[in-house]
Amino acid sequence: MSKPKIKDKQTENQETSKFTVSDRRHWAHEDEEGNLGDEPEERLPSYVQQLKDQAEAKDKQLREYIAAYKAKTAEIDEIRIRLQKENENRLDQIKADFFKKLIPITDNFKRAIDSAQSSADYESLKQGIEMTYSHLLSTLKESGVETISTARRKFNPQTDEASLTEDTTDPDKDNDVVEELEPGYLFKDKLLKPAKVKVAKLKQ
Repeated sequence: MSKPKIKDKQTENQETSKFTVSDRRHWAHEDEEGNLGDEPEERLPSYVQQLKDQAEAKDKQLREYIAAYKAKTAEIDEIRIRLQKENENRLDQIKADFFKKLIPITDNFKRAIDSAQSSADYESLKQGIEMTYSHLLSTLKESGVETISTARRKFNPQTDEASLTEDTTDPDKDNDVVEELEPGYLFKDKLLKPAKVKVAKLKQ
């Protein structure tokens, strides 16, 4: 029969002398919770943070200005396109009104030509052309176009074109318009076509 083991006094003292140590370092508990290696939140100096906030505010304001500028530019472009279209429509209407006045003149020319072909009456043809020409001048005048008068006056280089010259011995007639070769036209003081004339030149 085996004898029960008797613990000696030294072994009993070692078992009863065990104790626990509590680690009061705050980072030790953080490491245990899985926060090992986390960087502390970076904090900028107050003046740097102020400059950063100002830069962000300026950047936001700049973006707002750019957006407003783009919106204003689009609005201006829309107005310009609308005005251009309105001007084109107005110009087309003016042209249509003028062409409408020319249509009766075209009809008169056609009637004169048809009459000359059917009757071979030169005098009737002449009268028809003269009437049509007079009607055309009247229509042009109503639209602001006038013929340049060259009768009994001196040559004017601003409105006349000297196509031919004629010698004269009279000093008083030097530079006189002797004959109108082609009429000239003005539109509200703007030269459309110079009058082609023959001009007297003093013979040396």
